[in-house]
Amino acid sequence: MSERLILLTNDDGLWAPGIAALAKAAAPFGRVVTVAPDRNRSAISSALSLHNILRLNEVGPERVACDGTPVDCVLLGVWEVLGRRPDWVLSGINHGFNLGEDVFYSGTVGAAFEGRLQGARAAAFSIHPGGSLDLALPWVTRFLERWETMDLPANRIWNVNFPKDEPKGFRLTGQDSRAYHDLVERRTDPRSMPYYWIGGDAGPTYAKAAGSDAEAVFEGYASVTPLRLDLGCPETLARQADFHPAFNA
Repeated sequence: MSERLILLTNDDGLWAPGIAALAKAAAPFGRVVTVAPDRNRSAISSALSLHNILRLNEVGPERVACDGTPVDCVLLGVWEVLGRRPDWVLSGINHGFNLGEDVFYSGTVGAAFEGRLQGARAAAFSIHPGGSLDLALPWVTRFLERWETMDLPANRIWNVNFPKDEPKGFRLTGQDSRAYHDLVERRTDPRSMPYYWIGGDAGPTYAKAAGSDAEAVFEGYASVTPLRLDLGCPETLARQADFHPAFNA
């Protein structure tokens, strides 16, 4: 059997400590190649650079910086750097949670989804903003040792979040919901001109619903959440009898 090929990326940038920790955890499982943004590209979701040229810069053995988005990194990693589909695409470890609806904004999760679209087994990893990568690292290794025993259907990924302290274990979870405060904040620059800051300083409040990713991490567990690219609404699709009279009468 050929050596497992593993592509790493993130949205915090190639020099972020989280991706170095992830590379260390992944190293025993195969050949690890890192292609990551040359700067922080957080909260960029699955953006593609369709109207800009892209450049790659090899900064060390199996380490390549890209001036594009996390999804650009996956695409260039697969088609240019590796030249074939990797077995695994691992994204992270993100500095800060990706819980609940965070996943729709997250470049970390977007890169993992792109890895799955390219045919690889994929996972996104994130940690409490004050969490210890050293404490999380053995749990990343434990996850990678075992995740191939629980396969997912097509176009699914794992989204893993680690708590602030040593995890008590893993929990299989659903998505929570969250509210952001000061979503759009208006400020004034030194010349008295207005500018706007998205996100504010307060950070999100999570509902911590039973069985959710947020409940798990705030109770000290590592949340393991299966996510899917299919955003269809089966409960509405089941209402065909209501749809046709309403839309076709």
